[in-house]
Amino acid sequence: MRDAGANEFDRAEGPSLESEAVILERQGRAFARLPDLRLRPGEAVALTGASGSGKTTSLLALAGVRAPLRGRIVIDGIDIWSLPRAARDRWRGRRIGLVFQSFHLVDAVSVESNLRLAASCAGLRPSPSRIALLLEALDIAALRHRRADRLSQGQAQRVAVARALVNQPAVVLADEPTSALDDGNAAALLDLLADAARTSGAALLIATHDRRVLDRVGDVIAMAAA
Repeated sequence: MRDAGANEFDRAEGPSLESEAVILERQGRAFARLPDLRLRPGEAVALTGASGSGKTTSLLALAGVRAPLRGRIVIDGIDIWSLPRAARDRWRGRRIGLVFQSFHLVDAVSVESNLRLAASCAGLRPSPSRIALLLEALDIAALRHRRADRLSQGQAQRVAVARALVNQPAVVLADEPTSALDDGNAAALLDLLADAARTSGAALLIATHDRRVLDRVGDVIAMAAA
């Protein structure tokens, strides 16, 4: 295991995401267990379970947002819960791409500015070539100057995926990304996530109870009671 110091821009060898004996808490009590994970670059896995089973809480723990009751989480070679908060936030911005049901785009600025902000907030210099490549790959290059609040839902989805990938993360975490979509849009979004993550060499973990996702992702793991 390495530290998050001078070489933090270099990819670690081995798995992009590992978790071991992670127990989640609710109101101070253990309520769910995340099965042990070991995801390599380009690998896609679905995390399933009923509503309230801990899927979203698991993603928040893996992202370094909400501490587990106990357990170990390693992202790109770093034990994220061993880091001070500021360093953990910086590591999340640089190594973890997040796609939520609500896209959380900044409505008042353009598509391109949303991607530039994602880099700047992680302490990185925005890369015009990286932004252009993602916008082209996701078929939204023509929208680069459009304000986010003037996008259709499908367009906003693509921007959210581009934002999650702009910093070349080691891991992409997606929370119920298809819950409000019809079959066609759900299939298109899954293809975008899988293809973009594979191309970028990122491990992809999708938390879902949507059968359409489970049927398309090769590996499926289920939440367990604590």
